[in-house]
Amino acid sequence: MYWLAHAPANIALIKYMGKKDESSNAPANSSLSYTLNNLISTVRLEKLSSKKDIWEPLIVPGGIDELVISPEGQKKFLDHLERIKKHFDYEGGFLVQSCNNFPHSSGMASSASSFAALTRCASIALSELTQQPMPSIDEQSQLSRLGSGSSCRSFYSPWALWQEDKVQAVELPYEQLIYQGIVVSNKKKEVPSSEAHKRVKTSAFYTTRVQEAEEHLKLLLSALMSKNWASAYQICWHEFQNMHRLFHTCEQPFSYMTENSVELLHHLEDFWDKNGDGPIVTMDAGPNIHLLYRSEQQDLAREFKRDYLVGNYDVL
Repeated sequence: MYWLAHAPANIALIKYMGKKDESSNAPANSSLSYTLNNLISTVRLEKLSSKKDIWEPLIVPGGIDELVISPEGQKKFLDHLERIKKHFDYEGGFLVQSCNNFPHSSGMASSASSFAALTRCASIALSELTQQPMPSIDEQSQLSRLGSGSSCRSFYSPWALWQEDKVQAVELPYEQLIYQGIVVSNKKKEVPSSEAHKRVKTSAFYTTRVQEAEEHLKLLLSALMSKNWASAYQICWHEFQNMHRLFHTCEQPFSYMTENSVELLHHLEDFWDKNGDGPIVTMDAGPNIHLLYRSEQQDLAREFKRDYLVGNYDVL
């Protein structure tokens, strides 16, 4: 007996970085994300006769290399399943298999999609096994947040707004954006996001971070609602640079930026200067770069990919 579920990644334009409460992953500031429906995690649960949960990679057509998760990562994943089992008062064990169609632990938002997919799959399986009502989308989102904060946004599309304990879909003019994910590096991050959340609090710039993020959110929502794309680009650029500055200035400083990341960012600035238009640019806690184009910018998206990316980088 088995169950299968999928969930998408999401890319935050206003970043979730810094926690108000570690145990519940409560955010220090609000965040706004766009759901990436082409970046998918898949989770398969199979009922076992024992009470122990076991994880192993899931091999599916279209998946990338066999997923490798560290023992710590496996424990965190299985601990989240245990959390959901307790919610349903269920003690049986599962074989847990998972995979992504994009790189893991490299700043491509794989934890969000993975934990959302696990939450969705476990909710389906356990509601069936215990004959309890299926949790609502809002309830699944809140459950998922306990495992990975950013995963709570993956239940809403195309835009998700996370403010304190509330996550909701928001209506904005741009419902169908063109996404390009530039894989600068697919190596596992030396500093995981969970550790970054802790370290940034020691930066001298963290004292103003919450206020700045909330101001960026207001400005970005206004820019998107008024279809001021250039303003949205500038706000998002400043926002991700603001977050990376925290990494560089904390007591144990670190950087996700590589020489290639910096070079590409310069190319993107030049591209905007040359065309007077271009993509919204952002980076998560990793070296990779995320681009969002308006649906009518297909030619610009092809041009940047042809001139700067083809032959140099994998593009999702």
